[in-house]
Amino acid sequence: MSRLLLLVLSMVTVVSFANVCGAQVAPDLGAASSYALFTNAGAFTSDGATVVTGDIGTNAGAFTGFPVGVVIGETHVADLVSAQVALDVSAAYDELTPQSCDVVLGTTLGNGQVLTPNVYCLGGASTLNGNLILNGGGVAGGIFIIKINGALSANAFSSVTLTNMASLDNVYWQINGRLDLAASAVFRGTVLAAGAIELMDASSLIGRGLTTAGAISLHTNIVTNPQAALPVTLTSFTVKKDEGQKAILSWTTTAETNSDRFEVQHSMTGKVWKKLGTVTANGESSMMMSYAFTDEIPGNGNNLYRLKMIDRDESFSYSSIRSVAFSIAVKMIIYPNPAIDLLTLEVDDMSQIRQIQLNDVTGKTMYIKAKTGLQNLSAHLDVKDLPAGIYLVRITSETGTVSSLKILKH
Repeated sequence: MSRLLLLVLSMVTVVSFANVCGAQVAPDLGAASSYALFTNAGAFTSDGATVVTGDIGTNAGAFTGFPVGVVIGETHVADLVSAQVALDVSAAYDELTPQSCDVVLGTTLGNGQVLTPNVYCLGGASTLNGNLILNGGGVAGGIFIIKINGALSANAFSSVTLTNMASLDNVYWQINGRLDLAASAVFRGTVLAAGAIELMDASSLIGRGLTTAGAISLHTNIVTNPQAALPVTLTSFTVKKDEGQKAILSWTTTAETNSDRFEVQHSMTGKVWKKLGTVTANGESSMMMSYAFTDEIPGNGNNLYRLKMIDRDESFSYSSIRSVAFSIAVKMIIYPNPAIDLLTLEVDDMSQIRQIQLNDVTGKTMYIKAKTGLQNLSAHLDVKDLPAGIYLVRITSETGTVSSLKILKH
């Protein structure tokens, strides 16, 4: 084989790999990953025998239709969990916005059209006719991001199909408006919308329908989030606090096959999770099994918990999130008092301090430091340039509570 031919083949390989991998980045869905349908603000209704596999909910709006509709998952309406999901839906939508377009498409999709992994942009309200084929190119991990600057309507019997190693996990639709699926349409991927979502009779959504605002209306549909399937059949998962300021986690399963362990995870923000401990699973069971775990030192404020359910082959899935709030007296000392040039704040956990502010006796802010990102604030305050006098130190926690201390500056 000639050197020229080898060079050409190498260039083709590099170009093909670049087209598959691209610069597209999948958004972090956070707590929304287990949801099949969710709206941050809007009514959630179903008027037929809809079956949803995955969690559903709304953070602000009426909720009706279940039953007759069936949910194989959790339902959260205007509670602490839905509040966290709403934040994560908005964050995921915003993560897609700055991603630049690789290909600009016309506003009609389908009719046998084939797309490969890339970031695609459509400039206005769009329609889906016939079949749209998402071709993974034979390489695992290719990400499809389709950004529509307007509403999307899928016509009757239209469909989105995946071929050649395209993965449902890697298909994302950002729709700057509403999504409408006409009768018997079959749609695939994770939808992050900014408007209402309506599924007409016998239409199906395989993936997720998440919206930052707008009603979700169902009419005898099948909606399935495949990631909601768990390594074990989890029938209950609860978190309660006892009188000793501990969090008691308990859960039950009715079927286990090849299950290895449960990893108990905790978060105060819903973004950063840490492992608290591990509970060994039964492994093989067709009977109800009960498990428990105690968090001896929960945080002050709203504590979030989830289970990472791990099989013997190390495949895993997450449970829905549970929350419990604690009001715990915390140590908060500031010294020396009186101060000359440096103050030191001593608290149980500096990661839970969002802002430190000093006001003079007139209420004027003379010093303020606010947390940015994940880096903790310094526990040391440089006050040498402040005039002598009495100051009120206002300390704001990540939960929004404010504690006040007085100090004298010489």
